[in-house]
Amino acid sequence: MRRLVVTALLSVLAVAAVPSGASAATFGISDQQASTFINPLYKPLKLKIARYVAPYDVVFDATQAQRFNAWYRAAIVARQRMLVSFEHSRTAGKEQTLPTKAQFKIAMKAFKQAFPRVKEINTWNEVNRCQTGGRTEGQPKGICKGLKGARLLNTYYGVTRSVFKGSKIIPLNVLDERNPAPAIKYVKLFKRIAKPRPKIWAIHNYSDTNRLSQSRTKRIIKTIGKGDIWLLETGGQLKLGRSTPGEAKAAKALKCMFKIAKNKRIKRAYIYQFNGAAPDADFDAGLIGFDGVTKRAGYEVVRKRTSKGGC
Repeated sequence: MRRLVVTALLSVLAVAAVPSGASAATFGISDQQASTFINPLYKPLKLKIARYVAPYDVVFDATQAQRFNAWYRAAIVARQRMLVSFEHSRTAGKEQTLPTKAQFKIAMKAFKQAFPRVKEINTWNEVNRCQTGGRTEGQPKGICKGLKGARLLNTYYGVTRSVFKGSKIIPLNVLDERNPAPAIKYVKLFKRIAKPRPKIWAIHNYSDTNRLSQSRTKRIIKTIGKGDIWLLETGGQLKLGRSTPGEAKAAKALKCMFKIAKNKRIKRAYIYQFNGAAPDADFDAGLIGFDGVTKRAGYEVVRKRTSKGGC
């Protein structure tokens, strides 16, 4: 009887430890800089998971390998659980060329051997965002849309499952966009052919957070159906192209992010990004300034996990 009473009491205390309405999601950072983890401003955020976006052939590109190795080593020292999202090559002239199954497998095996402590793999980053106008941002046309693209992603999914056995594999990662229809279409196509059905699905929901909305995220989650949801990139934008929302709006977008993350389906959210971008950059969602020392308004929102006043 005493054991039953103690067990019941512990259960009550466990529930009481989670505030009503609080998010059950784990929060982390998505940032490309090794300096993130040694910056004194990072530790107060209490983020224990970190994500990096790497070209699939990172091991065979000396510059990219050096950058990732620095991030990898720093993340280990900071005791971060690492997740890597792969995408197109960044080698000059190869940005729009997709690897064959054999080439992708060789690259994945090399990555696993070089960086064995990465145990969470996103097969392909923002798969529904196509490269346009000759720009290398986004993904090559052979994978970014249609049944052909979904089939190729499924092929790569099979490779990551076979190479990274025992790891968490997140094959599909879609960008919501202002009009979420392309993302929803891609999800539907991939669901038809994905073998086996993924346990984890990923979304980048900038369009929702920065418009103080939840509708796109909810629609995509509903389309996905069963499975956990990870927000691999989310946050508040201070700058996007010619649009400059600024700190106050970015902070409000982060509050919206925390509110969205209260959805019980969402298990993780990676905030992009910690470090502010250079003044001439097209995109900036940093929690701190480019100088590495100035806290922006969104920094305190993240430190306090504030959702009040969001969407």
